[in-house]
Amino acid sequence: MKVGPGVKNVHENDWVLPFRPDLGAWRSLAVWKEKDVLKVPAELMPLEYLAMHQEMCVAYRLLEDFGALQPGDAVALNAATSAVGQTVIQLCSILKLRVVAVARDLGGNFAKTATWLKSLGASAVLKDAGDLKEELGELKFFAKPKLAFDCVGGASARRLADTLEAGGQLVVYGCLSGEAPQWGWEQWVHRELKVCGFNMQRWMDGNKKVSHAAPGKRFLWLLRD
Repeated sequence: MKVGPGVKNVHENDWVLPFRPDLGAWRSLAVWKEKDVLKVPAELMPLEYLAMHQEMCVAYRLLEDFGALQPGDAVALNAATSAVGQTVIQLCSILKLRVVAVARDLGGNFAKTATWLKSLGASAVLKDAGDLKEELGELKFFAKPKLAFDCVGGASARRLADTLEAGGQLVVYGCLSGEAPQWGWEQWVHRELKVCGFNMQRWMDGNKKVSHAAPGKRFLWLLRD
């Protein structure tokens, strides 16, 4: 609404987003420093850019920063019906990657969930229960995932890790169950499991120039195409 003296890159009537957490979103007015806001390009709708700034950007960075994947490679993820999960599936479809989508069976209508996720590009949709590795074998899904994304933790993360090929990588970006995943020594030694974490805010803090460059226009166009 207004800008103070010395502000260079933000002007009146610009749309902006908070660039760091805990600035306070549930309010009508706020006074922020210019360095703490991210200007939204005028050609993008504010709500589209808000989505890109959060869930969609997480999905993009997970695929961009990990795995060095090539067309035909397989990716596995849990919480596949989440915003991040659905975006990962669509991006994998664009990149010609095969996706093993794992989701909970809520309400006993898993067939509908599976149909929806396959319409987004998932190659296989499995319930988040039992032995996922064995189920993939029964489906003759022989392309073992090289990369897996976990935001549930606990037993779900362990099941996801079991699907990976030897030397595969599991990226943890959340913990919806509140339970930390644990693996036996065999996973570490015999299968050389690699595990790392990803945090969007830390990525933004370390890549401010990239963040402010705002590659969102091309990204949103890819998802709509």
